[in-house]
Amino acid sequence: MTYQTKHIATVLAAIVATVMMVACSTFTDETNPYAVEEAMKDMSGTWRLKTVTRNGINITQQMDFSRFRLILDADGTYTIQNYLPFVVKENGTWKVNDPLHPMLLSFKENGEAEGIDLDFTYPVVDGSRALSITLSPGCHTNSYVYSFYRDKAE
Repeated sequence: MTYQTKHIATVLAAIVATVMMVACSTFTDETNPYAVEEAMKDMSGTWRLKTVTRNGINITQQMDFSRFRLILDADGTYTIQNYLPFVVKENGTWKVNDPLHPMLLSFKENGEAEGIDLDFTYPVVDGSRALSITLSPGCHTNSYVYSFYRDKAE
């Protein structure tokens, strides 16, 4: 085989391989077997304080926070037991901005015209949902982070 014949054979083999790769259609399926409907986030339940920080300093051991309860009922009402400084004092209604991807929690005390909106996080910690709210009750120069866990007795 001459050099010219080898060169032509190599070029033809490259062209055939390219045509085969381009000409092959891939299987396309419009259905996604991994598609899962995202569940709405159920924030209802009795929430207990796990940790409290003030201006970045953990103050959980400096006060008895164990009796405070934030009860978010499924019907959109809330109850506060054993009050601590919080964004609301009286019972009322609550809601989130988006049930699939909640990032804003709103509290409205009974009899009040306006509610209070709070940014919050809702991470999974040790296999369970947690609730972390940043607030400044009273003095606006103090920033508190209340980290809650859901009472397992429910």
